[in-house]
Amino acid sequence: MRRLRNDLPYTFRPPAQRAWVRPFGLLINRWLLQRKYRIGSIVENGFAPVAGLCKAGHSVLLAPNHADHSDPHLMIEVASRHGLRPYFMGAREIFEVNALASWALQSMGVYSVDRDGPDLSAIKTSIGLIEKGRHPLVIYPEGEIYHHHERLDPLHEGVASILLKGAGRLPAGREAFLVPVGIRFRHDPSVEESFAPRLTRLEDRIGWTPRPSMAVGERIVRLGTGILALKETEFLGHAGTGSIQERLANLCGQLLADVESRLGSDAKSTTTPERVRALRYRVRRRLLDEAAPPTFLEKEALLDDLDRVFAALQAHSYIGEYLQADPTLDRRAETLMKLEEDLFGFPTYPALRTAYLTAGEPIPVSRMLAENQLPAKGGAGELTVLLESRLNRLLEAI
Repeated sequence: MRRLRNDLPYTFRPPAQRAWVRPFGLLINRWLLQRKYRIGSIVENGFAPVAGLCKAGHSVLLAPNHADHSDPHLMIEVASRHGLRPYFMGAREIFEVNALASWALQSMGVYSVDRDGPDLSAIKTSIGLIEKGRHPLVIYPEGEIYHHHERLDPLHEGVASILLKGAGRLPAGREAFLVPVGIRFRHDPSVEESFAPRLTRLEDRIGWTPRPSMAVGERIVRLGTGILALKETEFLGHAGTGSIQERLANLCGQLLADVESRLGSDAKSTTTPERVRALRYRVRRRLLDEAAPPTFLEKEALLDDLDRVFAALQAHSYIGEYLQADPTLDRRAETLMKLEEDLFGFPTYPALRTAYLTAGEPIPVSRMLAENQLPAKGGAGELTVLLESRLNRLLEAI
């Protein structure tokens, strides 16, 4: 995940699909998949029924797990194989790279969302696209990329809430469906040859003497424990004790509690991602206060709080036993990619990968509402639990 330390005002970018741009966009998309993300092949299942629902005029919201930076590119490619032009909700930060990038994204049907606040424009756009139907809407319910493909992070209820509101506005004869999409990656065995030199670069990055003679799994755990100790010392003043998972949870909890002691907390925000979003919203709202702008020193303190919140989310994103419980080739590769992103800003993709995408059985939301299996108000929680269960089953089966 990327460090978010800015005080830029937010401007909503709506989708603006341009038919003449799409052929060029698809070519670039395929180039990125092959050259940047090293996707050698794509194995997809279950998308033909999705295309059938869309072509029949129904409204479909695709909800994939967020496993990798290549996820949106994979969804675009698979959708295009079935004649679909999906819309995507994308984090505001990808539109703030430059004006050309923003224009290209909007031309391919991507629109922005400010994940840290009540972005009414993004919500209204999403509901409008569900009302319109014909082409699917893609929203990632995890919200962030965590690089542990076999484990889901808690899902946000916003996806279910948007679909329920849109479903209530559909005319007779049209239905809304929620489709879980499982995404997994399997690495070519040749990726193992890259582990030792990549670990050397990472060890160099933190000033350690590389240990090429050490077993790769032990070396990854050693490096991760060292980075954790550095973060604990940076923010808490000392390295922690206990298991890795206990130390990660303690660092995350202390950092969030520290910032909340100054900025306040949101009683409705209970999970770590929810607390992070609430705090980032409070920090940015104060940074952008035009009526009473923060002083230079206050601004620096607020930006420091953004760093603390980001470090808390980083700690949350690591699952202490994920690698140690089952040190498969793919889990070792994923963990290395995650460490590279946190230390260098972006992971490397040194070997070919196979991407597996499976669209699960569509959840008939309109029918469930009509048959009182879901309440029109307050049903987002139940629908999110059902989505999480379906996604977990898909990931286990891939």
